[in-house]
Amino acid sequence: MNTMSEETRREANEKVNKTKREIQVLTILNEYEELTAKQIARYMAYRGYTKEIDYNHARPRLTYLLENRDVCIVGKELDAQTNCKEVVYKITEKGKERIKKCFLK
Repeated sequence: MNTMSEETRREANEKVNKTKREIQVLTILNEYEELTAKQIARYMAYRGYTKEIDYNHARPRLTYLLENRDVCIVGKELDAQTNCKEVVYKITEKGKERIKKCFLK
């Protein structure tokens, strides 16, 4: 990969407040129970967490939250726009505890 591309990608990644974004994703999942990454991205935009509907705001955070066991995969759902199946996520008890701790501070 080009050196300048790597630099700009790294700089953009460093600007994102990952913890804040993770809490936003968990909050949405806590309210709506089961959602796909696309649905979460839409709610993030509707709530003003992001400027536009961009799935890249939700997907990397979901990957981390899944690895951390704050969310789990509960199935698949057909996306009407793409006619492809999407993974459905659900918040776990550990994720709910993380939200509580965040708001108690």
